[in-house]
Amino acid sequence: MNSLLRLVVALAAIEAVTGLYFHIAETERKCFIEEIPDETMVIGNYKVQLYDPNTKGYGDYPNIGMHVEVDQITKEQNYQRYREERFRQTSESTNSRVLYWSITQVAVLILTGAWQMKHLKGFFEAKKLV
Repeated sequence: MNSLLRLVVALAAIEAVTGLYFHIAETERKCFIEEIPDETMVIGNYKVQLYDPNTKGYGDYPNIGMHVEVDQITKEQNYQRYREERFRQTSESTNSRVLYWSITQVAVLILTGAWQMKHLKGFFEAKKLV
């Protein structure tokens, strides 16, 4: 029973993993973004082999290698900076609108108070209470 469970888990793990294989020439560049969906973790194991026309096959040579550039981190940082800038603009816009609304409310209250004082003064003078 225990070995059957291990076998099922192993088969499920094998089904969940897929590989990406490609061949490129010496000076050719390959972009993973074209073939890998967003939010996919990439773990790379690289094996560089050189094609030998004499044997008509690929062989391992100790003096060859591959240069790997990782631009995803830079892309994510730029996106986060963009989001931060948009959030900051929205916050500053909201802050200025709240400030202008508060100033408008204070001005309306002052004008209403002055109008009420003038109106009450005229009322009391008409009633000859002052």
